[in-house]
Amino acid sequence: SDAGDSAYGDLYSETASVTSSILAGHYENGRRYHAYQSGKYMFPDDEQEQDRLDIKYASLNLVMGGKVCFAPIQDPQQVLDIGTGTGIWAIDCGEEYPGATGNHSVKSPIPISRHRMIRVPPNVKFEIDDAEQAWTWNENFFDLIHMRTMTGCIRNWDRLFEQAFRHTKPGGYIELQEMDYMGVVQPTSGNPGTSFIQWCVSQGEAAKKAGLVLRTSGPLLKSYLENAGFVDVNVLEFRLPIGPWAAKKRLRDAGLLQLSAMLEGIEGLSLRLFTFYAGWTLDELKILLAKV
Repeated sequence: SDAGDSAYGDLYSETASVTSSILAGHYENGRRYHAYQSGKYMFPDDEQEQDRLDIKYASLNLVMGGKVCFAPIQDPQQVLDIGTGTGIWAIDCGEEYPGATGNHSVKSPIPISRHRMIRVPPNVKFEIDDAEQAWTWNENFFDLIHMRTMTGCIRNWDRLFEQAFRHTKPGGYIELQEMDYMGVVQPTSGNPGTSFIQWCVSQGEAAKKAGLVLRTSGPLLKSYLENAGFVDVNVLEFRLPIGPWAAKKRLRDAGLLQLSAMLEGIEGLSLRLFTFYAGWTLDELKILLAKV
């Protein structure tokens, strides 16, 4: 190995104490789901879902111009990433800010695959926990708290942001990057997209039965943050195409990736919500997904 790799630690060194029962999963409709707090997280954690998360990350990275975050932080010492998925953002952040002594990533037990050969900076630590439960860190601890695409995973945004406020240092930042899951059909797309809209609406209705909300807007999240005590909250809105119809190459590339992520992941985004909470049969769901 390169000598430069010596500064990096093995991914699993921080999770040696995690029991196999937490990392284990169980199967529904041929897909693997979390065993840890089984039933709370609606989506699979298998290899196919990991691929979707990685593709989605690449798409959002293009939309954001390659920025790790927009918060004007200079030299953060403690960073928290909530819902870290496969860990790519946390790794990028650890490399972007090597002076940060602690880059904590709270994640579900989604495995970070060995075959991806990801090497983790020594200032990045992955922790399996539930961010909606009581936090164990000291108050006024984090310079930056980061969350991305957690819509559909959080049941109580107010409680989450209240805890985030208590644990953010004075002058620190919280940054959210969320997507509105309702599709907006563009005239240039050449497709009325009625099946996709039907899927969006039906998924949202199923999520409500599960106690979740799949639509969040910038103004809504801003109100949650301000209610928790955060000030100077800014909202930046970006258009993320699904498909290669955008005029700018960067957005076309992002749209192709997002389309790939949707095709890769729409089954996993649907199975548990539609069949368990909305009462759809598996055959009914497959017919809708084929139309989408």
